Formats: sequence, C-alpha cells, structure tokens
Amino acid sequence: MKKKLNLLYPLICLLVAMIWGSGFPFQDMAGQVQPEPLDSFSFNGLRFLVAGFVLIPVIFIFEKKKSIPVSDYAPKVRSTLIFAPIAGAILALSATLQQLGIMATGESGKAGFITGFYLIIVPIASFIIFKQKPSIFVFFAIPISLIGLFLLSISKEFTVSTGDLLVLACAFGFASHIILYDRATSKVLVIRFSCIQFLVAGILCLTLGFIFGNISLDLIAKTIIPIFYCGIFSAGAAYTLQIIGQKGTPPALASLLFATEGLFATIFECLFEARLPENRQLLGCGLMLVAILLSQIPARTKN
Repeated sequence: MKKKLNLLYPLICLLVAMIWGSGFPFQDMAGQVQPEPLDSFSFNGLRFLVAGFVLIPVIFIFEKKKSIPVSDYAPKVRSTLIFAPIAGAILALSATLQQLGIMATGESGKAGFITGFYLIIVPIASFIIFKQKPSIFVFFAIPISLIGLFLLSISKEFTVSTGDLLVLACAFGFASHIILYDRATSKVLVIRFSCIQFLVAGILCLTLGFIFGNISLDLIAKTIIPIFYCGIFSAGAAYTLQIIGQKGTPPALASLLFATEGLFATIFECLFEARLPENRQLLGCGLMLVAILLSQIPARTKN
C-alpha cells in the first residue's frame, strides 16, 4: 500500500506540471486576440473566478464525505482563512506578471522555462528566511541557470526584452507561493484553500482590470476558450492537485517534477504553433534543466 501511495503522489505532481505546461499556449492565444487582446488583469481575474466557482460544488461533494476529527476541524478552518487570502494575493501578482510577459514576447515555451527559475530561488529563500542551509550543488546550479536565462532571453541584438524580465519577476512570486504551500499543506482544508485563494486572486485582478484594463463583453467572448481552459485546468485542477501531490511526495522530488513544466510548455507550443526554438534557446533550455536537476540532487538523496 505504501509503495502505491508513493507512486501515486509523484504522478499527480507530474500531471500538474503537464497541465501547467499545456496552459502556456492558451495564455499566448489570449495575448494574440485582434484588434487588441483582453488586458492581463481582466484575463487573470476571469480565469481565477472560473476556477474558484468550479471548486465550490467540489467542496460539498468531497469535503462532506471526508472525515475530519472535530479537534482538527476548527484549527484547519482558521488556518485556511489565514493562508488562502495571502496565497491568493501572491498568485494574483505572479500570474499577472507572467501573463504580461507572455503577451509582450509571444513565446510561451521560453516563458515556461524562465518561470521555472523559481526552483533556484526556493532553496535560497528558504535559507535566508528559515535558515535551511542549501547544499553546495545549489551554488553550481545558480551560475548555470543564469547562463541558461541569458541564452533564452537575449535576442540577436543582445538585448533583454521587457517581457522576459516580467516573466523572471513572476518566478520570484511563484517561489513565494511554493514556500507558502509547503508551510500550509498540512494545516488547511485543501479544496477550500484553493477555492478561497482563487476567488481572492480573481477579485483582485478583476478590480485592477476595471480600473486600468480594457474589459468588454466582446473581448471576453473572443478570449473565452483561454479563460475557461486556464481557469478550469491550469488553475482550478492543477493548483488543487499540487496541494494533494505535495502532501505525499518528498519536497525535492515534487520540485523536480514541477520543473518539467517548461518542457511541457515547449512541447505544447510546438504542437500548437509548429514553431521550433532556435539552437541558442535550446541550449538555454538544456542549461536551465541541468541547473534545476543539480539544485534538487541533495534533497533527493536525503529522501
């Protein structure tokens, strides 16, 4: 039984990475709407609200059947109400930066790899905040990842685009989100946590969309497929599965599996657009993957 559980949870983490990777082309599709795309605030607000509302009936279906000791229920509710809004605010900021970056560059595969830089950030942040000392391998991984980012982001004119910098900034936000997940996983009601964080993120983003964006029924209609795909699958399903997967998967292995998001993003980009990256970008992708693998070796060995 233990082996089956150990196999199931890593497979869930891998499924999460695949779903996240498949969402990048849809985000790119949302940014290509003519004559102008729906602004990033409104797009993320709508997809997160879709995710939140989709999970409401799921709460009644699954949490009703799930037996939770009375002594644990109240503390879990309190923790959920504390952690979920914070996660929602971080998610709103990170996803908006990512969507702005994808819309600016139009290269969803590259964005997937740059976003994966959060796996280098997490051990460093954990050391600074929680005094969890990283292994020597992390110090090898950092310069390798920076070279990979250089090859991925630098154009033929040797300039870094604003879109690449926005996606890189979102990686810091997602790193904070992962650290919060690690701290909250055992303390919250999983589905309720996801539902609340999406509703908070959706309300924050949509409010900014009404203030600064160009939201209209016509643009929503033109973007409806990316909104629903990214809302139901990339957000609602994937982030909920992430919490479940991380519960039974060693942190290092979970991070390594999530890192394949960039690979899936590139695969789905090629399938959707029949466009292959340049040799320079392929080398950058390879170096980023090597850096990610290196950063996870010590933790995986401990487990």
